[in-house]
Amino acid sequence: MIPTAVIRELSSFKKEKSERGMAARVALRRLRELSEGRIQTMGDAYNLNAPILMNSGKQRFSILPVHAKFKKALPFMPSEDDMDGQIILAALSVTFILKGLPIDGTAQMSDVLSFESNGVVLLTNDNGLAIRARERGIKTSRYGYKYPEQYTGRRDVVVPKELFSEFISSKKLSSAEFERMMPNERPLVANEFIVMKVADELDYPSYYDPEFDPYFSNIGRYDADTDMIVPLKYVSSFPVKPRNPGQAIYAEALTNPDFAAVICTGPAGCGKTFMATVYGYNACKDGEFIGVTVIPCESHSKIGALPGDLDEKMDPDVQPLKNALRNYLLIDDSKLRKELDTLKKFGTDSKSKKNGDSSEDDNGSKQRSIKAKLKDRVDLIWENWFSSIPIENARGRDFAYELAVYDEFQDQNVSQADTLIKRLGSDGKIIITGDIEQIHAPYLDRSNNGLVYASRLLYDNPMVAQVCFTEEEIIRHPLVRAVATRQRERTLTSKNLEL
Repeated sequence: MIPTAVIRELSSFKKEKSERGMAARVALRRLRELSEGRIQTMGDAYNLNAPILMNSGKQRFSILPVHAKFKKALPFMPSEDDMDGQIILAALSVTFILKGLPIDGTAQMSDVLSFESNGVVLLTNDNGLAIRARERGIKTSRYGYKYPEQYTGRRDVVVPKELFSEFISSKKLSSAEFERMMPNERPLVANEFIVMKVADELDYPSYYDPEFDPYFSNIGRYDADTDMIVPLKYVSSFPVKPRNPGQAIYAEALTNPDFAAVICTGPAGCGKTFMATVYGYNACKDGEFIGVTVIPCESHSKIGALPGDLDEKMDPDVQPLKNALRNYLLIDDSKLRKELDTLKKFGTDSKSKKNGDSSEDDNGSKQRSIKAKLKDRVDLIWENWFSSIPIENARGRDFAYELAVYDEFQDQNVSQADTLIKRLGSDGKIIITGDIEQIHAPYLDRSNNGLVYASRLLYDNPMVAQVCFTEEEIIRHPLVRAVATRQRERTLTSKNLEL
């Protein structure tokens, strides 16, 4: 039962230009569609005699108005602007109706003060409302919504040794054979990655060494066009060697020319931004794209308030990508890497000390020299291949022949996300990254943010690959991995307590 006080609250929200405003408008439109589908009199409304039937009649709900006279039957007189009080009043009226007591203000006070609200439960997570309701004899209960499991784009499974051997030796596996040997698995999804292992390491084929598998031969991708699970084909061409299954899957998704969009989720420190940046730089050098456009999607962006031209305004938001280029150059440029290794190994030169030189000053000079060289290289690469625009400027754009990177996509609402996804142009590609555990925008949560919307919208699409990193695949520092694991454990504990 929905009291009309809730309808009044929704009506007060509907003019907001926020996610809450949009949700209120959708809810009101839906409630009106449902309520207009039945006929009722005023008496039906006040006595809950004309419920709306849903779910083939398994669910019934009513919208209950509460008239002023009803308050006269109670030692409880909430004002019109006391929405919580009006909700409690509606719950009390339901109790009266079920017990056959009049709700027109003529009920005897002795009846009012002696009844218990058997059969009536007010569902609320608002502690203040729950306390007030229980003090007036209304039972209350928390309610929880179980969010649908987020699609990860990967499946880590333990398979029979016969299936593993067949895939490793044949370099392919039919979906029918996979389903036959794995009867309890859900149906395969287009471009879903299957990470296979066996229960006992002794069951691995003699010609396969799980400790030395640079091409991650144990990972397959379901190709919906051929209805086959096929091995990773492009991972060997990625500029940086993947260090774990998540990175191998991501590298395959990025470099596969058949994928127009890649969605990558996971905790900080997995390489989401680093690998996207490295791929974009090398793809531009190879002539696949004319450039990389980066659209930071953080909710806190205040571009107009910052000094300088557009590039200077955008610089703070693109520092993660420039940092990725710097780290990549230290891997890719053998001369810079050798210079850094030499500095680390011979930072304090004993010969310089004997000659009276300041090795500390010399060391600092070399460090500044490497840092300056890296900055010059990064700035040159960025000027040639990369650009960044605020999210407001992306609307109306067509990223044809370009790679577009949407970072921190979890801070977009559904409408914004839908607009950005449709910016893809001819021979272009979009990379969407984010972490649903790090939502900063108001009125967004794990169910209604842009990252989840994109994942659901592009689910089971042959032109799209989805990748999800786990906490175990964080490579930034062991401490970051430990923090992410503890945060996840606390989140799960909190959810269990609420439910």
